[in-house]
Amino acid sequence: MGSLKNIFSIKKSTPPEVEKPIEEDVKKIKLSFFESGYGSSKQAEGNHMIFKACLQDVYMDYKGKCREDEKLQKELKEPYVQERSKYEIELKKRKTVKGIIEEGIVNLEEKIRTFKNEIADVKHNPEKYVEDADKKPKAQFYLGLIVLIPITFYLLVFYISASYSAFFKTFDTEQLTNAIFDANALTKAIDDGWLEGVFVATIPFAFMGLGYLIHMFQKHKNWLSYVKIATLFVVTFIFDAILAYQIEKKIYDIEKTLNSPDFNVQIAFTKAEFWGIIFAGFVVYIIWGLVFDFIMKEYDNFDKIKTFIKSKREEIKNCEQEITEQTEKLGPIKEEISGIEGKISDLQRTIDGFVFSNKQYLTYHAEYVKGWFLAIADNFDSLKRRDQLLSQCRVEEKKHLEEHDIADESYEGRLYKLIN
Repeated sequence: MGSLKNIFSIKKSTPPEVEKPIEEDVKKIKLSFFESGYGSSKQAEGNHMIFKACLQDVYMDYKGKCREDEKLQKELKEPYVQERSKYEIELKKRKTVKGIIEEGIVNLEEKIRTFKNEIADVKHNPEKYVEDADKKPKAQFYLGLIVLIPITFYLLVFYISASYSAFFKTFDTEQLTNAIFDANALTKAIDDGWLEGVFVATIPFAFMGLGYLIHMFQKHKNWLSYVKIATLFVVTFIFDAILAYQIEKKIYDIEKTLNSPDFNVQIAFTKAEFWGIIFAGFVVYIIWGLVFDFIMKEYDNFDKIKTFIKSKREEIKNCEQEITEQTEKLGPIKEEISGIEGKISDLQRTIDGFVFSNKQYLTYHAEYVKGWFLAIADNFDSLKRRDQLLSQCRVEEKKHLEEHDIADESYEGRLYKLIN
């Protein structure tokens, strides 16, 4: 048994640049195992209990030498190193994807914070986010609306009364005091016929329509728009002049004498009531148009801010949806990373430990057993005693291989992992 310590001395003399023992060295090592088995068996007279101890000694000695053999370990661990490299590449890919997704989520969260800040700030500094925006569009809009509503009622009353007086009303001397304003103008027009009622009721809206057109033309800053606006003002003035002329003519016809000339434009221009009617309608109409244009601009301004806020809220919703989708993708990737890191850690423990070469050990084990059995055959003439010893030793050999789980030659080696 003492010769076991020198079994691997041949292998140690191998030059550093040689990765594997040459065939001659392997033969010498096998022969050493054979001779060791033969000599030990001869000394122990084939005793199966000593054989068991010798096998254990051979196993432990080979295990120690296998652990110390760096070149053999490097060769046996190479598949695990390559497998670890593959997993490290996959881990790097997964971490890259994870990093991209996490960076995307951070960017989306930053966008949400920016959008929320803009929504809060746009109410105080609208001009910063909305072109041509005013700081207080809401207050100015409602103030303009408060002014516009009574002016609108005034125009409704004025044009209903003036148009009825100009086109349908028959004046007499008792009605001269209410020649322009007639509180019952709409009722009287309806009584005269539904067409008269519709005509009188809709004339004010025609003037308001002209005011709306003026507002729309002002949106386009060019010479053609200004020409159209001037034309609308002229048309409105002419219509008001017609109403004033008709009313003033009816009044004049009632008041004229036999020596009075026929009513004409020249006479109309000399009448204060004629200009009073025109300016009571036309000037107020201009004021209504300016106020209407003002509140429409303020509404557009207010609406721009609401549209801006709505668009930002929609973008926040989209970002939150995107974060949810990206977070759902992140979960499986994190699980994959955790699984790959576990496999790499397991492989690293294998690499940090050592690999026991089952295949190589069984080669030397077989030589040792062959030597032991041959010594029994050579030194015992009694066939019965020889068969008994061989049978007992075979049982011990089988137990030894099963105990160390090395009976199978189908795989290269068994792993002894580093325990943390």
